[in-house]
Amino acid sequence: MPHPLHSFFAPQSIALIGASRDHEKIPGRLLAMLRKNEYPGRLYLINPNYAEIDGLACYKSIADVGAAVDLAIIVIPARAVLAALEQCAAAGVKNAVIISSGFAEEGGESAAMQDAIAALATRTGMRISGPNAEGFYSQVQRVAATFSPAVDVKPDVMPLVATTRRIGIVAQSGGIGFAIFNRARALGIALSYVVSAGNESDLGAGEFFEFMVQDATTDVILLFIEGIRDVDKFLAAAGRAAALKKPVIVVKVGRSQAGGRAAASHTASMAGWSAAYDAVFAKYGFIVSNDLDEAVTTAAVLATNPLPAGDRVAVLTVSGGAGIWGADSVSVQGLQVPELSPAIQAEIMKLLPSYGTARNPIDVTAQGVNSGGLQRSIDLLAASDEVDAILVVLSLSSDVRMPFKEI
Repeated sequence: MPHPLHSFFAPQSIALIGASRDHEKIPGRLLAMLRKNEYPGRLYLINPNYAEIDGLACYKSIADVGAAVDLAIIVIPARAVLAALEQCAAAGVKNAVIISSGFAEEGGESAAMQDAIAALATRTGMRISGPNAEGFYSQVQRVAATFSPAVDVKPDVMPLVATTRRIGIVAQSGGIGFAIFNRARALGIALSYVVSAGNESDLGAGEFFEFMVQDATTDVILLFIEGIRDVDKFLAAAGRAAALKKPVIVVKVGRSQAGGRAAASHTASMAGWSAAYDAVFAKYGFIVSNDLDEAVTTAAVLATNPLPAGDRVAVLTVSGGAGIWGADSVSVQGLQVPELSPAIQAEIMKLLPSYGTARNPIDVTAQGVNSGGLQRSIDLLAASDEVDAILVVLSLSSDVRMPFKEI
């Protein structure tokens, strides 16, 4: 049975409410991104001011479409959003993404409008993402329901492909979510979904997280969190991810007093008590990162390699100093760098010059690289039951990068 959010992330039909011919503005960019990414479903444009846009018929209202609509993307002034949602509900639209801003993040009467959106979702059963969202991108289904330039298609640029295993991104900041995607793509890492949760009037980060946990095309999950509202759903998803051994990387912001204030004004989210979040992350085995590039690199490692069976790591290097540094870094993370048995050390030393080291860290030296000792040492360790993973540290002057390798 399909997941309840399947029609959200893989809609067979989309209505763009507030469509525009101007590709320099957000409504026009939304249409351009959908078409450039070759969205395969039916696309309905809603704007009473046009008869057609870019060769597509334009309807005065969602009621005029006369066909089933899985997803409405709404990008109109904030004060017109609630009425548009009522029309969508009456027309049987299943899901909506509200790109429009000017709701709870502004407070006062604007916050009341967001409360009315939440009430509508509860009353009608329509699932709503946003407001104040940057939308989402589903790479597998080619659904670019976002105005982010990260999903722009450049026909003259060949994409780098390092793996077919995919990462899914849930972000409480659209800009950061798509920045993570952009960095991952530069490393050749495939994506399943990236979704911006926005103000979470209805759908929250926890529910998006839960979807990716059960999704067969998502192998690694990366979360960018300010504060969790749908706590029960988040915890249930965390437990299921742990049971399935699906890796979860989390970046939690809003830990400082200033960061907490910024989170509150960004999406009207309270960042919460850092210790409570850290306790949850530890309980469910999340990998916590405080650096964007570190988080993406960690996701890349997990997407390109199976999980190691244990915590024993062999460190192979062409530089003694780099080997010490690598061993320290591994140990700080709570992993072991065990001394290898005399038997395997003897086999490795046959591949190295006399000034090499085989105890672990293993210094194959530059001469060992030239003679093939590096690769053959890796092969020996891969066949050994003494370590569970191999960390290879190479010269940065080389264009070849060798990641962790599971034994």
